[in-house]
Amino acid sequence: MYKTLSIILATAVLILATLIPTFVLNRRKQTSGEDWAIANRELPLFVVVGTQFASVFGGGIMVGHLGNTYQNGISVIFYGIFMVLPFVFLALIAKWLRKNEFATIPDILKKYSNRNKTITVLSSAMTMLFPLGWITSQITAFGSIYSALTGLDYTALCIIFSLISLFFIMPAGLKTVAWTDFFFACFMGIILIISLGYGTNMAGGVNTVKATVDPDMLTITGSLKKLGLSTVFLWFFSVLPGGMTNQLYYQRICAIKEEKKVTRSLIISAVVSLLGFCWAIYMGITLNSINPTLEKDSVTGWFMNQLPIPLLACFAAVLFAAMMSTVSSAVQSMAVNVTYDIMPVLKPNMSDKQSLRFSRITCLAIMVFSVVMCLVFTDTLAWLVAMNAFSAATLFCPIFVGYALYKKNKLTNSGIIAAMLCGAVGTVIGMVMNTAINYAAVGILFSFVGMMIACAVTTKKKDVI
Repeated sequence: MYKTLSIILATAVLILATLIPTFVLNRRKQTSGEDWAIANRELPLFVVVGTQFASVFGGGIMVGHLGNTYQNGISVIFYGIFMVLPFVFLALIAKWLRKNEFATIPDILKKYSNRNKTITVLSSAMTMLFPLGWITSQITAFGSIYSALTGLDYTALCIIFSLISLFFIMPAGLKTVAWTDFFFACFMGIILIISLGYGTNMAGGVNTVKATVDPDMLTITGSLKKLGLSTVFLWFFSVLPGGMTNQLYYQRICAIKEEKKVTRSLIISAVVSLLGFCWAIYMGITLNSINPTLEKDSVTGWFMNQLPIPLLACFAAVLFAAMMSTVSSAVQSMAVNVTYDIMPVLKPNMSDKQSLRFSRITCLAIMVFSVVMCLVFTDTLAWLVAMNAFSAATLFCPIFVGYALYKKNKLTNSGIIAAMLCGAVGTVIGMVMNTAINYAAVGILFSFVGMMIACAVTTKKKDVI
């Protein structure tokens, strides 16, 4: 009972300590549509870095990939590299994105397609797949971990967590989400460093870890034998392109106050996020040296139960922060797609006040849907990777290949639509047939071929954008 109360108290204190200063910082003026979508393009560099890190560093890393490393070894670092590379690639076009004042991924395709309504709606739906995977996976992870720690009901925890997340979104959308993420990131960094030291001490020091763990786990080649090259290829073709089609990153690129700092924000975000992933790698190896008989999904929970109650409560609060920041960011992002992209097509001339009200209603609807989904799909990593794959397969070619064709005046609306539809079909075919090439790669290949053929055919018919 003492442990449960300590966890609840630490989490409640973190919630209040984050929400109160955020509300104070954002009550200076009335919330606008620009605040909701892109924080009125006035976020300082340190907040952008904090919210990028907090959004990326979720339960999938603290639980899933820590357990993955525990079981397979350091080759799991490939996931971390693929996870942060989108920051590096996006840095190459960040100033172009910021200069054009985009707010969403469909905004980019609106520019390519002269605001074609079909492309806008279809790309919005595809864009929402990625954050949906993050939302459901984080809710599931939270419910599982907190239920094991506190003995409270899993379903009730998922519902409570979802309701609390709305408090981080409703006041001002991205503006409140970004600032709360920054405070979360600061707290997470402190506790992760402390837990790393405690874990090292439990293991008897770094030299003891090296001496007791399976040597294969400490080398890339040996570890890859356990992990499997097919898993690495799946990550490459889902996580990397999926990250490059992750709207959360684009929103923060477009929300930074000073355009000249946008590239720097992405590089710093990549470095900080990779360091965070290295924490999971180190802890997975360290915990394997202490107790090599655990199931990989239970490793983080086992470690937490070895901690002194005060540290356990703080670590549990960090898990909450990591998952909450991801969920709040993802829900807000999906709501922007509905309100900012889809609704103007279905109901033009909505007032700013109506748009804000509809955004909040949309957030509630998304959360209800996500809770239902997370109670059905409980495999956190599989669900997340699948959504990454669909997002990558349907949007990667339209955005990046489309950019090259647009510059050469060879891009057509039919080509963009074909790329998205063929990408979805290819992904489904790859999944059903369990192809040797993973389904994300099959989807991207289908998308590319469909796009090039459609552009070639329709260009001749003067359908050039």
